Amino acid sequence: MAKSYNNKILLIYLTKSVGIITGFLSMLMVVPKLTSNPDIYGIYTVCISLSMFFSYADLGFLAAGQKYAAEFFAQKNLNKEMRVIGFVLFFLGIFMLLSSIILLFVAYNPAILIKSNNVNDLAISSKLLTILALSSIVILLQRFNSLVYSIRIEDYIYQSIDVAANLLKILSIQFFITKNTYDIVGYFFTIQILSLFSSMLSVAIATKKYNYNIKQFLSYFRFSKEMYILTKTLAFSSLLTTIAWILYFELDAVILSTFYGVKIVAMYAIGFTFLSFTRNLYNTIYSPFLSRFNHFVGDNDDEGLYQTFRFLIKVTFPLCIIPPMVLIFYMKNIVVTWVGYDYLSSIFICQLFLITTALTGLSIPIGYMIIAKSQNTILRINAIILPVIFYTSLAVLNFYVGERSLAIAKVITIFCSLILVLYFIHKILGSKILKFYKEATKTILLPILSMAIIFWLLPNSQNIEPKTFNAYYTLAWNIIPALLIPLLVYYLMETQTRVFVFTGLTNTFKSLKFRYTNA
Repeated sequence: MAKSYNNKILLIYLTKSVGIITGFLSMLMVVPKLTSNPDIYGIYTVCISLSMFFSYADLGFLAAGQKYAAEFFAQKNLNKEMRVIGFVLFFLGIFMLLSSIILLFVAYNPAILIKSNNVNDLAISSKLLTILALSSIVILLQRFNSLVYSIRIEDYIYQSIDVAANLLKILSIQFFITKNTYDIVGYFFTIQILSLFSSMLSVAIATKKYNYNIKQFLSYFRFSKEMYILTKTLAFSSLLTTIAWILYFELDAVILSTFYGVKIVAMYAIGFTFLSFTRNLYNTIYSPFLSRFNHFVGDNDDEGLYQTFRFLIKVTFPLCIIPPMVLIFYMKNIVVTWVGYDYLSSIFICQLFLITTALTGLSIPIGYMIIAKSQNTILRINAIILPVIFYTSLAVLNFYVGERSLAIAKVITIFCSLILVLYFIHKILGSKILKFYKEATKTILLPILSMAIIFWLLPNSQNIEPKTFNAYYTLAWNIIPALLIPLLVYYLMETQTRVFVFTGLTNTFKSLKFRYTNA
C-alpha cells in the first residue's frame, strides 16, 4: 500500500514539475508583456487580488471537509465521503454567490477601490471585476476536483489537464498584448474560459473513475446537520486561519493601491509573481502528504504518521533553504533580465518575499501535523496573533521606510508565526518533531557550503541587456548549477530520500511501460 502511494506521489511531482515549468514560461512570456503598461498592470493586479473572495468563501469548511473526506476514503465509505464533500461545496457555493454580488457592486463603481482619475483605467477595472464576478462557477468546479482527486492522492490526473490549459493561456497572450495593442480584458476573459473547460473535463473524468453517482451527489449538495456537527470545530479554526491569512496576505494590493497608488502596486507585482510562484512550488511539494496524514489518523496509525512526517522533513527541507537563497543572491540579474531597469526598486521587495516563502515552507509540515492531530487551539492562537503582528509592524515601519514597510512586515510576521508554532508543537507533541528538523539542518550544511563556492565562482553579472537571449543564457548559466549541485549533494547524502527517489522512479517507469505495452 505504501509503495502504491509513493508511486502516486511521484506521479504528482512529475505532473506538477511540468506545471511549474509552464508557470515559469508564463513568468517569462506573459509577465514582461503585461508590465509594458505599468499603470494598467497595477490595476490588473489589484483586480486579480480580489479573487480572494472566492478562494476563502467556504469559511473554513473546505479544509475541514478535506480532512474528514480523506478519513472516510481510508475507511472505504464512499457515501459519507460524498456527503461531506457535497455539504462543504454547498457552503462554498452560497458564499461565492454573495462574493459575486459584492464584486459586481465594486465593478459598477470601481473608484471605490482604484485610486485613479483616468476614465479608461476605471472602465478597464469595471470590466475585469465583472468577468471575475461571473467566474465563480469555475472556482466551484476546481474545488470539487481538488477535493476528490487529492484525498486519493491522484492529483496528477487533473493537474495534467490544467497544464494543457495553462499552455494555451500562455500562447493566447500573443493575440491580446502586442506592440500596437494592450487588450488586458480580452486576455483575462480568455483565460477564464479555458479554466472553465479544463475544470469541466476533470469533473467528468472524476465522476466516472470514482463511481460518483451524479444524481446521488447532487442530492447531498445541501445543508446537513450531521456534517455540520462533524466539521464545525475544525472549520472554525480554519476560518480564523483564513481570516488571518486574508488580512496578512491577500489585501496587499488593496493596501498599496489605497495608500501609495497603482505604480507602487506594479513594483510590488513583480514580488507578488515570485511569491505566487514559490507558494505554488511549495504547495506542489507538500500537498500529497496532507491527505496521507489524514489517512493515518483515519486508521489510528500514529507510528505511520510520525514516520511520514520525518520523511517529509528530510525530502523538503533543502527545497525551503537552497532555492530561495539562490534566487535572493541573483535577484538583480533576474529582475533586470526579466522586466528591465525600470523595476530596480522591485529587487529588495522580491528578496524579502522569498524569505517569507522559505519560512512558510518550513512551517507547512507542522501545520499539516496540527490539522491531522486536531490541535485546534494552536490554529486559533496563531490565527489571532498573525494579523496583529503584521499590522502593528506595518504601522510602525511606515514612518521609517515608507512603501517598503509592507514587505519587511511580512518577514517579521511569518518569522514570529514559525517560532510560535514550533513552540506549541514542542509542548503538545513532544521533542521528536524538533529533532527531525535538527537532523535535516546538520545534513544541509555541506550543500550550503557547495552553494557558497558556486556563488564565488559565478558572481552577479554587471552589464545586462534586458529581455535578450544572451541575458537569459547568462542567468541560466548562473542559477542552474547553483540550484542543482547543492540539491544533488543533499539527496545523495541522505539515504532515505535517495532510496525513495530511485526506487519510486523505477517503479513508476515500469508501471508506465506496462500500461503502454498492454494498451
